[in-house]
Amino acid sequence: MSVRSALKTALIQGGAPEVVSGEDGLDREVRWAHAGDAPNLAQQMQGGEFLLTTGLGVGKDAAAQRRFVNELKDRDIAILVLELGQVFAEAPSALIKQSREVGLTVAVLHREVPFVEATEAINHRLMDSHLQDAKLADELQRHFTSLMLDGAGIPEVLGALAASIDNPLILEREGGELLYHAPHSHDSSEVLSAWDMVNRDLPGAPESVHVEVPGAGVDPHSKLVAIALRGSILPVTRTAMERAADLLALVTLQSRQEEILIARERGNMLARFLDTDLAESEISRQVDAMGFPRRVPYLLPCVLAATGPGRAPRASAAALWSSVWRQVKKELDGRRIPVLGGLMPSAHELGMVVGLATPKQREERADLLADLFATALEREIGSKTAGLLFVGEASGNWSRAIRSLREVAEAARTPRVNAGSWYDATDPDLERLLWALRDSNEMQSFILRRIGPLIEHDKDRSAMLTHTLETFLESGGNKTETARKLHLERQSLYHRLDRIEKILGSSLEDEDTRLGLHIALRARRLIPGIDQDLR
Repeated sequence: MSVRSALKTALIQGGAPEVVSGEDGLDREVRWAHAGDAPNLAQQMQGGEFLLTTGLGVGKDAAAQRRFVNELKDRDIAILVLELGQVFAEAPSALIKQSREVGLTVAVLHREVPFVEATEAINHRLMDSHLQDAKLADELQRHFTSLMLDGAGIPEVLGALAASIDNPLILEREGGELLYHAPHSHDSSEVLSAWDMVNRDLPGAPESVHVEVPGAGVDPHSKLVAIALRGSILPVTRTAMERAADLLALVTLQSRQEEILIARERGNMLARFLDTDLAESEISRQVDAMGFPRRVPYLLPCVLAATGPGRAPRASAAALWSSVWRQVKKELDGRRIPVLGGLMPSAHELGMVVGLATPKQREERADLLADLFATALEREIGSKTAGLLFVGEASGNWSRAIRSLREVAEAARTPRVNAGSWYDATDPDLERLLWALRDSNEMQSFILRRIGPLIEHDKDRSAMLTHTLETFLESGGNKTETARKLHLERQSLYHRLDRIEKILGSSLEDEDTRLGLHIALRARRLIPGIDQDLR
């Protein structure tokens, strides 16, 4: 019920109401009707009230009347209705002036009105309206549920919702990106233009209602937007949208679960291939059953491995990475590039085998995959570098492709300090060798003998000698370059290098010594907690 409608109820009309301030607020919705005369009347308000008063609590002087108006405005009441006769013969000028200044809607009653009966009449109509809205929302929810049970998807549900509210709907994701729109008897260009005006808060933008789609629905940050292109939006609109949003979240969550199952099944199959030595014919039979085309000339094994967090997702890791894979696979399917892949058992890796026409396509295909994954990672996680693509050798049959995939998977488990858009797992790699040997007693003893005394020295003196040695070796033994990187004077660097040689009992001029120290320092990075053992 609007303020205008409440003023037109029979009992209020019997009081000969006259609006004296805030005519712009007559179309505002009334939440509840209330009557009172207490001095602290404003403190009892919660917003949206149709407030009836004889004026006992208004105050006699202008300052009190202005304070009374300001307090009601702060409480955001819908309208103040002042009955004349008992306290005021006419509306106080200070009250009217202040109401006009702050934009408070005020009406006066020129005849006496039974307040109890008037508020009951308004509140009964409000309750009847809320009850009707609830019934209508329940009917709509049953209709939407029935549509989904009959196989309808999100477009059909949004179309039915748009028809029920007689206005178009927009489904958008975070940042205002359009996912889908239901124009409902309007031209799409008109709807999208109005939506753009709403998003940009332009003058003349139509009325709109926004409702978030909860949980792990269409998108972690998606929302429904109703736009008033055919009359104003009714109060029941928000309730209907909330019911529909809950259903959208449920149906999309179900779709996501199916998506995860599909991704896991393909990933688990590749994992089984890695763990079991199968004949070429058996591997071919299984990939045929998964829909991978026959007679693909060459196969390129790849693994996308998580390298770091983006924004904290609401979805699980499995849902997140499955969604990344779905987007990339959709692009590959659109380009008619054969691919078999999915979520590996760790749920933080995507394994795949991609078809090639010739081995020369390898780098081009790897570049494409890296770009597609970067886009999907940015979209889902908020960081293009949240994953790194590892690429193996192009193979002419499945047996060799699986052997290459084992090497790629092993490379993907090795921590990477620096990498380009993708990592070539076929390159000879000292890091992978050190990673493979990281748990051996020999490796840990080697690190202990080579750099243990230096680490112990730094611990006791808060020195930077280990870092200085690492920078020196990474600079190829070039002292000028080392001093520049460390922001040291050359003489200070010479002093540090001399101390390092004395602590280690070795000359840094010796090539074998430098090689051994460099290997020990690089191996140290790969073994968490090794410094504690060295001390």
